[in-house]
Amino acid sequence: MTVKEILKLVCEFVGEKELMTKLQAEVLSVNQHEQEKLDCMVRCFNLVNQEIASDYLPFLAREEVKINGSILNFSDLKKVVINIYEIKNKFGMNLNFKLFPNFVEISGKAKTVVYSFLPDELSLNDTVEKYCGLSARVYAYGVASEYLLIDGVGEDAEIWENRFKDSLFVLSRKKNEHILPNRRWF
Repeated sequence: MTVKEILKLVCEFVGEKELMTKLQAEVLSVNQHEQEKLDCMVRCFNLVNQEIASDYLPFLAREEVKINGSILNFSDLKKVVINIYEIKNKFGMNLNFKLFPNFVEISGKAKTVVYSFLPDELSLNDTVEKYCGLSARVYAYGVASEYLLIDGVGEDAEIWENRFKDSLFVLSRKKNEHILPNRRWF
């Protein structure tokens, strides 16, 4: 899915029918006012994408690292780090670590790191990676909420925000089996 496809849904949700038909055309030809609306929607999309990654559903990455010593700087990793979840050595054993604002101190020699990250800012024609089962509809709910809030329609924005948060809640639930403790007979 692309940002453009998500914004088509947003236009449908917020009542921008004319802008939606222009987004569906092969060649995008918009006037300055419509371009400002599109730019605002793209900024809202990036805000929602980063909000999802930092507050609701962490986007995880596994990366092999080569460090000398016990300090791993976040700047040495490929993406912008939010949180470190796991550090393993070359044998696959978990290593103890301590988080600091710009680096992590590791006890042992690290081989792989699993961390959550902030997604890059995207533009209109960029492809959105599908993390955690997120669909275009969920993104569109959040973007519509932010866009209407900026546009000054707070009551409608609240409706879309509730749908957005409800959808994220459903996605964040555990879907694996629940194991109950064994019964005890007294």
